Amino acid sequence: MKHSVIGLAQVCIAILATLWVYPAAAGIELELLAEGLTAPIHLEEVADGSNRKLIVQQNGLVRVLAADGKVQSEPFLDLRPRMLQLEQNFEERGLLGFALHPEFARNGRMFVSYSAPLRASAPQSWNYTRRVSELSTAVGDLSKADLSSERVLLEVDWPSRKHNGGALAFGPDGFLYIGLGDGGVSHGIGQKVVWEAFDVPAAALTWDALAQDAESLFGKVLRIDVDHGFPNYAIPRGNPFANGGGRKEIWAWGFRNPYRIAFDRSGGFFVTAVAETLWEAAYHVKAPGNYGWPLMEGAHCVDRLRPRQPPKDCARQDAAGRRIELPVVEYPNMQASHPESVLGIKGVGTAITGALLYRGRSIPDLIGKLIFSDWSAAFKEPSGQIFVATPSAREGELWPYAGTLQVKSRIVGLTEDRLGEVYVLTNETFGPYGETGKIFRLIAR
Repeated sequence: MKHSVIGLAQVCIAILATLWVYPAAAGIELELLAEGLTAPIHLEEVADGSNRKLIVQQNGLVRVLAADGKVQSEPFLDLRPRMLQLEQNFEERGLLGFALHPEFARNGRMFVSYSAPLRASAPQSWNYTRRVSELSTAVGDLSKADLSSERVLLEVDWPSRKHNGGALAFGPDGFLYIGLGDGGVSHGIGQKVVWEAFDVPAAALTWDALAQDAESLFGKVLRIDVDHGFPNYAIPRGNPFANGGGRKEIWAWGFRNPYRIAFDRSGGFFVTAVAETLWEAAYHVKAPGNYGWPLMEGAHCVDRLRPRQPPKDCARQDAAGRRIELPVVEYPNMQASHPESVLGIKGVGTAITGALLYRGRSIPDLIGKLIFSDWSAAFKEPSGQIFVATPSAREGELWPYAGTLQVKSRIVGLTEDRLGEVYVLTNETFGPYGETGKIFRLIAR
């Protein structure tokens, strides 16, 4: 999920000394719904009349939050037998995406994106194999997924443990959207992180270009039709390379780490882009296009060999002459405060972990505004943050934002229910271990 800053202790101390501590924004607070969880990355309401919500944990369990507000002991799905063994440390791999089919109440279908052991046909020096699969419940019983029903749709061998992306979401067009990171190979191939984000050698930087390579699925948002096509899926009309010139599954490209994706009920599509160097960003993806990485990070130029001294000017189009699409929201992360940074500003957080337009009704002041979250104001100290941005009427203009809440935990995701009410998902540890995970609902005071 995030570029590592381990080893920069002096920077962490400086950040901790100047933490933003927000009072609760006027009329807003968090209501605890569930606790004792393990890295809950997603919450999905089941539209089958049961009033259940499914809690998707990074460790491979999908748990049931019942209508009575209690987390059931029996999981809805246990993917752990199919997954790579995860580390009890800073860990980005695991169960990274989950989506119920829009017709789940009728067909019992669901989709997952997770880190599986490296398959036999993969380069054996690589890290794992990403798997996007379909599963279903038993016929006539929507209470539990059937692990034996797994049908693998897509496998991508992953060279490193970094830059995973992973989110899944169905769009209003009925197609499945899949976020895939750029592979993280600039940090080294294999089981270990060889180079940190700010000391990558020139030879390794060639791997960054995978996000711009139309023949690669790395660094992309894919769009597929899971209701048609044999043996796995069909390619929707309108995909930019459906008729050639690149992989047909690609919808948008130029992403380092599209960690979370979310559709607005009015049709808007938001992608969070976790930074490699200085700028966290959220994109309003209105159409296929090039979203910049590694040519740009957010709305800023990039020099990977001098990452804290980026140039002020650079090309605003790619090699094919297509313009680079800019984010609607961005903020500097903690590396902006490093003594070698030329930005001259303080960092705000560490990693953007969610963005969605508020379409609920319980908090009138937030209707139509973008809520986005940051993993933690400091790397070592759990201090997740919630921000609110006001959409700009001017095309291409960054949306102004303000901090609203800070919690004593790390925020690993945002999600919403069928009424548009927002949930904040937190975890105090560095990864999918322990039972410090919690789910909160954003409510009016």
